[in-house]
Parts: sequence; structure tokens; C-alpha cells
Amino acid sequence: MAQRRSEAAVGQREHGLFGLTLTSDFAFESRLAPARGAADLVFSSSGRAPLAAQPGAPLYESPLLDQAGESVSRLYRLPDGELLRFGHGLDFYLGERRIDCHLRHPSAGHLVEIRLLGPVLAYWLERLAICVLHASAVVIGGLAIAFMATNQGGKSALAATLMDRGAPLLTDDLLPIELRRGGLVARSAYPQMRMWPDGLAHFIADRHVRAATPVRFGKHWVPVGPGGFGSFQAAAAPFGCIYLPERQDSGTSVAEVGISPVSPRQAVIEMLRCSFSPYIVEAVGLQPSRLDLFARLVQEVPVRRLVYPSGFDELSRVSEAVLADLEA
Repeated sequence: MAQRRSEAAVGQREHGLFGLTLTSDFAFESRLAPARGAADLVFSSSGRAPLAAQPGAPLYESPLLDQAGESVSRLYRLPDGELLRFGHGLDFYLGERRIDCHLRHPSAGHLVEIRLLGPVLAYWLERLAICVLHASAVVIGGLAIAFMATNQGGKSALAATLMDRGAPLLTDDLLPIELRRGGLVARSAYPQMRMWPDGLAHFIADRHVRAATPVRFGKHWVPVGPGGFGSFQAAAAPFGCIYLPERQDSGTSVAEVGISPVSPRQAVIEMLRCSFSPYIVEAVGLQPSRLDLFARLVQEVPVRRLVYPSGFDELSRVSEAVLADLEA
């Protein structure tokens, strides 16, 4: 069903995400914000390759292997753009203002949206000098408060706890950073979160909210905004603070919430570690400009380490500590 829906033409629509106006005839299952105006990017998916050019040696090849024993992703340089290939099933052709997906194998149809809204757009933004971090962010007092961590770092749960207190969601999982004339800002994503089943049970159980299944890679897709959970801010926001969450296992002796400053040097290291596409960015030579932006970011924005005990019943206390830290 998901595959047939993904391949069905729905007519051209404009969506707002990551600070872009995306025009596409693809039937997205994620909740995307509507947009108006000229398109920054056009996306299309079909069973045919948009270019006849055959790729040569890959510019980048992921060391991670899929179940078939193939590299999870490869990047090729083409005469008119780039090709980002995922296993044996998906090809994304990246141009200056257009992305075309070639579904090489029907079994990969359910991955088109996940790859596009994750690594594909993350890399496409990096090509525009917009760095992308693994982070979730909410808006408090007009400022972006981000929780930066790798997978299963608790960033979505921390953001959801503050959303319960009225803070609108800015982004979940992908945090694009843009340098504007007024300084560094965090771009918004789209009004949806991805929650593990235990998080869904904790935050959504007593609300009349339809979790936007399908469940992909163990996570539920949860709509944000009217008819969903919390609220969403579509406009970009200047940075207020970046937290590095360290959730302690229930077997440890940590009982209090600890918040401490992180040195600029260590903060840059953590940003490199929590970048969304670190290796592919390095392979194409974009790392120096990214390092310059991170160095400026840690000079202008406080970075804090947040150590807290595990358990959903602890999150209220954690959010109070974060709010107190922001006040201070």
C-alpha cells in the first residue's frame, strides 16, 4: 500500500520544510507544512532514471553494509550533478534545484520518503553551506533550544517534554544551521516527530491524537500541531543554547540533573560527531567551511552538557532544570 501511494501522482504541491519551498507530485505520508511562492527545490520519483549517464568510481562509499552485503550509500559525480545511491534499490539524482528519485527495485519504495527527508536533503543542504546536525529543537522566548545527540540519545523525548510545557517544535532529528546577516539561525523542519513506542505511550496515551503510522525502523510518526501533539514553529529562530544530553542508565547512581558548560574546542568535536553527514561531507571537500561555521557557532552560542537519570518519570525534573538554566 505504501509503495503504491508513494508512486501515485497527486499533482504538484508546495511544501515548506528546512526553510525551503519544495514542489513535488510525490504523495508524502509525513505531515508537511504548506508553502507558497517560487520553488527552491523540485522533487520527483519514478521508475525511470532521469539521466542516461553511467556513474564511474564512487566519490564516497559508506563502510556500513546493508542486509544484502552492499554499501548502504554511495556518491557519484555526474556531468550534470551527483548521484546518491542507496543499496540496490534507490538512486537520487541531485541537481542545483532539482532532485529526482529512481526506484530501481520495487521493494525499496517505502524508503523513498525516509531517505529524502533524511540523508538526501541533509547532504543537499550541506552543498548550500547549510550545515545539518543530529538534533531536536524547540523555541523558548523566541530562541532555538537544541538537544544534540546521535541516535537514541533522548533528544526527541527532551524536546517533547518542553513541548508539553508550551514550547513549539522547531525540528526533530535534523537541525539545519544557516549563517544570515543577523547571525546564525536554526531552520525549522516540518510538523512531525518520530517516537519510539515507549515515548509514544508516555506522551500520547491520554490524548486524542492519531499517531501517523506507518512505523518505520521501530518509530512512530507523530503529527505536530492542530489535531496532533503540541505546536510547531515554521519560521527560523536564532540560537539560545545547545545541550548535549547524556542519559544515564537506570543502574547508575546518577540521581540529580547536572548541567555544565562545554569548552569551545570540545563543543566543535561534539558537533562533528553529531553531524548528519560527516563522512560524505569530508569526502567532497566541504569540511573546512563546516569547521568555520561550527567554530563561530560555539563562540556565539552557549553549549552545555546535560546529564540526567533515565526514565520518563524523570523528564519533568529535567525540563525544570533546563528552564532554570536558561533563566540563569
